[in-house]
Amino acid sequence: MAFIEPAFAFTVPFLLLFSWLGYRSYKRYAKALLAATNLIFILYSIFLIKQLIDLARLGQELMRQTGIKPEDLPPFEPDAYFYRLTILILLPWLFLIRRVRNTPWLSIIILIVIAAGGTGSWNYFDLIFKVLHYGSLLCAVYALLWLLKELPFQRRNRKLFK
Repeated sequence: MAFIEPAFAFTVPFLLLFSWLGYRSYKRYAKALLAATNLIFILYSIFLIKQLIDLARLGQELMRQTGIKPEDLPPFEPDAYFYRLTILILLPWLFLIRRVRNTPWLSIIILIVIAAGGTGSWNYFDLIFKVLHYGSLLCAVYALLWLLKELPFQRRNRKLFK
């Protein structure tokens, strides 16, 4: 799941270029793939939330084992990494809104946040399997969006019964 961030940073620029500069059929599918990629980033947000919860539990257990009280800890001072992590957790939830998901602006903002954080912590071990997992996840989300008629080029009929 940690590979979603580098995969997003690698695929989104290409999808943006194809959606702006490609032929008409390429633009259509590039926008649809961009919408699917944006929804995948919500899974990464859930992964980050789980990691933070596990880290807090570890801290509580260490405090309990060593007998340190919360008053003895230094005060919390947010830094750039804290703000970056907060943005990567909160902004992807806006992709649940159809209009936001189908426009490239929030994707560009998240891409800038990822690029500003650097690539030093990305793990490239077993890269081929991570790429295959990301590809299958992208296919599954694309299929889900297609079935729900949520892709940018699909029109939804609001009437349930005729």
